[in-house]
Parts: sequence; structure tokens; C-alpha cells
Amino acid sequence: MTPLCATALFAEGGAGFGLVLLVFAALIIGLYLWGSTRKSQAGKADRLQAAYRRLTRPLLDSIPDEELVDAVAANLLAKLDKRKPDAYKVIPTLSRGRCAVYSVWLTLHEVESGGLAAYLSSPSGQFLTLAADGCELVGASGCAAALREAAARPLDPTEADDLQARFLAAASAEHPLDGCREYIRDNPGDFVDEEGPSPAAE
Repeated sequence: MTPLCATALFAEGGAGFGLVLLVFAALIIGLYLWGSTRKSQAGKADRLQAAYRRLTRPLLDSIPDEELVDAVAANLLAKLDKRKPDAYKVIPTLSRGRCAVYSVWLTLHEVESGGLAAYLSSPSGQFLTLAADGCELVGASGCAAALREAAARPLDPTEADDLQARFLAAASAEHPLDGCREYIRDNPGDFVDEEGPSPAAE
């Protein structure tokens, strides 16, 4: 194609110009949808942390079942230092129930969204053993067994994929988040905040 033909093709009203406009419009729409999704997810997290920053017994009892585990996780995340959030520095120092529920909630979400290998190589992987203990506590022994095997030795990619499949199959059968919800309902004292401000949150 000669320079003159290329200029004519991309001139206003030319076929090339229309194509460029379509691609540009598609990029703008894609960026808008991506930003909206991220904002929606961040908005939900912010809403939950604001609503459940301090859990009293009446508030805990009033939380609907479908939001209960997320509410407890949001309450725990609100306790982290905003400047240098380090969940592994704070969560294991809390009650057995809080540590178990947070570890199970975090691990399940991380493995479902990014895979077991990514979870193990991330800072969240520090919660692996605690998550195995938490799964055991809430009646998800198959999930616990898969996580304990993952903690026993370094995994090659094939082993990580196999264990991920076992963990997710066990999670589908055992519903560890439902177990977390039942544990919270049966042990509300483990999840209620003491009176007064949380130093880390402030």
C-alpha cells in the first residue's frame, strides 16, 4: 500500500478511521467495565468493614446467614494497621474461632480465584497450617487433609494442581464456609469485640 493510499484509508470517513474508532470505543468500554467491577468489589469490602468494624453480640446475632462469614472477615480486616497491614501478625493472636474462620475464608477465596500454587507463594500462604486446623475445626476434614499435604513439602506444578483439585472437590462436598457459619452461631463469644477502640484499627 502506498503512503497516499494509507493516508486515504485512515482519513476521516475512511474505512481505517472507522476501525480505529471502533477499537478505541471497545477499549474505553472495557476499561469502564473493569473499573466498575473493581470499584464494586472494593465498595462491598468498604461497606462490610464500616458496618462490622466493631461486633457486639446483638449485631452479630442480627447478621443474615449469607453475610455472616464475610462480616466476621471484614471485622478482622478492620483490626489491621492501615499503614502496614499484616494479617499474619494480628489474626493468630486472636481467639481460636476468629483465627480458624479467617484462615478458612482467606484460603478458600485465594485458591478458588488464583489457584493453590499462587496461594502458597503469596503472603496468604502463611495461613496454610492455620487453615488446615480451621477446616478440621469446622468439620471439613477432607479440605484439612489436602492442606496438610500441601504444607508437608514443596510441590511441583503437577502436585499443586492435583492437590488443588482435591481441595476444591472436598470443599464442594464439605462446604467449609457453611461450617464456619455454624461455628460462629454456636460460639458467638469468640467473635464479639471487647468494649473500647481497637488500637490497630485506630
